[in-house]
Amino acid sequence: MMDLQAQKESLIERFRQINDINLIEAIQKILDYAADKEDEIYSIPEAHQKLVMERFDKIKKEPKRLIDWDKVKNTLKSSNLRYPIPGDPLRDC
Repeated sequence: MMDLQAQKESLIERFRQINDINLIEAIQKILDYAADKEDEIYSIPEAHQKLVMERFDKIKKEPKRLIDWDKVKNTLKSSNLRYPIPGDPLRDC
C-alpha cells in the first residue's frame, strides 16, 4: 500500500491527464464538500472557546481548585451515586 504522499502524487498526476470538464467539475465539488466538512469537524463554537478560557483563568487564579484524577476516579468507583451504564468509559477505570 502506498503512503499518503505517494497517493497524493499519483492522484495529481492522473488529474493532470484528465480532459473531461465534467469530471474535473465533479472532482472540484468533492474537494469543496470535503473542505466544508473538515471545517465543520474542527470548528469550535465561540461560546465553547470562551467557556474553556474562563475555566483556564479560574485555574490560573486558584490552582488548588484542581482535583487529582485518580482521587476522583476512586471516589466515583466507591460511590453509590453512579449507576453502571453500558459502554461507560469510567466503568472499567
